[in-house]
Amino acid sequence: MRRQIADLIRSEQRTSGVLQTIIAAIDAEIANRKNDKLGIKFSLALFNDLVSAKRITMSTFSVPGTEAFSQRLPAYRGKYNAYVDLDMHGLDFGVCVPN
Repeated sequence: MRRQIADLIRSEQRTSGVLQTIIAAIDAEIANRKNDKLGIKFSLALFNDLVSAKRITMSTFSVPGTEAFSQRLPAYRGKYNAYVDLDMHGLDFGVCVPN
């Protein structure tokens, strides 16, 4: 039983390390963008992991330049629109600029 618990803890630490690496990659891609107006699409698995890690929370978005049509939507780091792309698998993500 102790060995199973130790294996579970090591697995959790590896998962946490992988998640931190992905978060660093997302942040680096955001930093490389000239414009702050962007969205991030995630695989369902990564989206759920980021919600559990409290990196995706609900935030209020509105029409740019106004407070009109405010809506609470999932946001990465409370700033960037975050959504699930069901065509993505594993721990994939994509940073994109809205049209």
